[in-house]
Amino acid sequence: MLVAVSIGIGLVSGVMRPLFLAEQAHDDLIASLYHFATTFDTRSVSFSVFFEGIIRYGRILLLILACAALPKARYIALLVLYMRSMALGFSAAMMVEAFDGRGFAAALTLYGLQNLIAMPVFAFITYLVVENRPLTLKIPGIGVAAVFCASAVEAYISPTLFESIWR
Repeated sequence: MLVAVSIGIGLVSGVMRPLFLAEQAHDDLIASLYHFATTFDTRSVSFSVFFEGIIRYGRILLLILACAALPKARYIALLVLYMRSMALGFSAAMMVEAFDGRGFAAALTLYGLQNLIAMPVFAFITYLVVENRPLTLKIPGIGVAAVFCASAVEAYISPTLFESIWR
């Protein structure tokens, strides 16, 4: 229950965040999104994008697993999940605000696919950590597999889908 609440509040907080941006910061962010969308090229996708995804998702997994090792830090795993959800909600909200219907499709392809893989695994591991359930060797292994799969989707599948939607 706490995991679902953490994700839900994070998504709502992220979606609401653009409302509180200063006007200049908001306009600058919209301009940078337009620049990204108009200059994006799938030929620029490389192994470095895959490696950056492994680092980004791996860092989240390590933070959640580190909370399992520290008994008093179990609930910090909820904060990690909340922050990830908030970033996802903010990014998607800005894409939708900048590009309307195409922004919704772009947000689904750029953020949705890899997070459909990673977030359920992160949520499950966070649940185990918060409930103080034992983590067998299989659980971190599933997390590592999810990190690699989400990174591969982000690096190789999402850009191709985004370009097909955008062009």
